[in-house]
Amino acid sequence: MRLPYVLSAAVLGLLSFVAPAAHAQTESPPLDYSRTIEQSGMVFVPYVGMNRGPVYYTSYEQVANGPPTNVSGMRKVIVNLWPTAHRPVTQYNNFISQNAITDAKVLPPATACQPTEEIANLLSYMPAGYTPKILGGNYPMACSLSLFFMSEDEAKVLAIISARPVITLRASIPLCDKASQQLSLTPINQRLVTDGVLQSTSTGLKGNSWDVLFESSRLAQLSPSLFVSSDPQKGWEAYMKAFTLDLNAQTATMSTTTASQPAYICTPDPLTLQFG
Repeated sequence: MRLPYVLSAAVLGLLSFVAPAAHAQTESPPLDYSRTIEQSGMVFVPYVGMNRGPVYYTSYEQVANGPPTNVSGMRKVIVNLWPTAHRPVTQYNNFISQNAITDAKVLPPATACQPTEEIANLLSYMPAGYTPKILGGNYPMACSLSLFFMSEDEAKVLAIISARPVITLRASIPLCDKASQQLSLTPINQRLVTDGVLQSTSTGLKGNSWDVLFESSRLAQLSPSLFVSSDPQKGWEAYMKAFTLDLNAQTATMSTTTASQPAYICTPDPLTLQFG
């Protein structure tokens, strides 16, 4: 039977994502959006079946790590971007303790921080290698900004740090709405096992990647109720994300743990992290 165009396009889209990969896809465990907890500028989203997961921060403060120091005839100061929940850290500690959370300690993307235009322009006269530079974060610190300047500009630089942001943070975390539909993988897996597409193993389920892709897509068309959503393509995409695909080895595997947990048919609700 010829695959319907919409699902065929979805398969091709998935193939374009995974086909160039030399190795199997590896990702963090799926998130359980229904158990999201928000409090005091913190958003915790646990992994499915765990009390462990990332804590994201929606409120930040910039803090100089001390007075400027002398470096090769110049002055230097480092400004750190801290979540306000860690100033004081008791806010964070209470949040963790009260909710029995294990923090996965995830930082915003490395490119999320930049020097502000004001501080970059002020210190643009500094030689190459000494202009404002973003340094990587060290959890929970999102990032740092290294500033070199001449002594005659010290008062001006410190005044800006005290009064206005010298770091900008812009990140969008691709989360899903708490009310997103949940897809049970068990009845789909059972059908594909019965059809010989998947085989049970000691660690879960395994099949030929191409067979799993196309036969599960066909099943979504023939039995859309198995895929929950009124749009079976969305349900099928959520199902396929539960697999580790290796198109070079032509394998599709799903762990026993993953197979026993529901998958989300995501209604996007991105979390915006912003400072400055």
